[in-house]
Amino acid sequence: MRQRFKGLLKLLFIAMAILATTQATQAEVSNSEKQAKLKLARIAYDTGYYAEELTKAYLYKGNNEAVRQASAELKEAPGEFLKAYKILDQSINNPKNKNLLLFMKMSYDELIDLIKQPYSLDNAQIALDLSATILEGARFIADDLKKSVDFQNKHIINGFSIYFESIAKYYMAYQAGIKDDNTIKLMKDTVDAAGKAIDDVAKSSHNTVAMNQKMTKVKRLWSIVYKFYLDIDKGGLPFIVFKTSNDLAETIKSYELDMEKVMATDKALQ
Repeated sequence: MRQRFKGLLKLLFIAMAILATTQATQAEVSNSEKQAKLKLARIAYDTGYYAEELTKAYLYKGNNEAVRQASAELKEAPGEFLKAYKILDQSINNPKNKNLLLFMKMSYDELIDLIKQPYSLDNAQIALDLSATILEGARFIADDLKKSVDFQNKHIINGFSIYFESIAKYYMAYQAGIKDDNTIKLMKDTVDAAGKAIDDVAKSSHNTVAMNQKMTKVKRLWSIVYKFYLDIDKGGLPFIVFKTSNDLAETIKSYELDMEKVMATDKALQ
């Protein structure tokens, strides 16, 4: 009887060990899936980023402001957009998102055709609509990817580098002659969202020392330049807006890549 009990106890220990190993493997796979989906979400945001950059650069070059820098972006952004889009197209199987990707590509192709044409105010307005369409699709797909792995942290992998491209876009659009209340509202809403995102991300417990240093740099610059952005109706500072928004966007994109590395840890995925 005692021998039989020892045998049953041994089997129980073996079963518990197998169960623990299985659960650990499942957790590892789950975290790997989360990391992969969060990387895809960041890449989805990238498509929106480069669509905004294209439209901003088209507006700047067309109005003879920051021509050298805008011309460089008009050459670089299409390749970056297509690189990100290709990864999404090959990785996403969800029929709804697949269809949305196709619509985004159609809008992108139309945007590319448009910016090859001579600049006009009518074309600028169409470009604004096309980039807004692409950005909306990009954010929807990114948010859906995060939901698919139940990732609730709104302050991590949120694509907020896009705000700074949008800020420069709206500023130049207003200076170009699209002087309606909606442009001003969009600018103020974007500045408000960017400011809140900067404050939230700067407080993240997942930040490394290097990431905190980048956010300190961002906060210092933002505390000065956000007032320029809000003076969209006064104008007069197109190059400063172009340069500072680019500096902010580049620093934040570097921060976002750092955060993606932090995502490899179990703690950050909780």
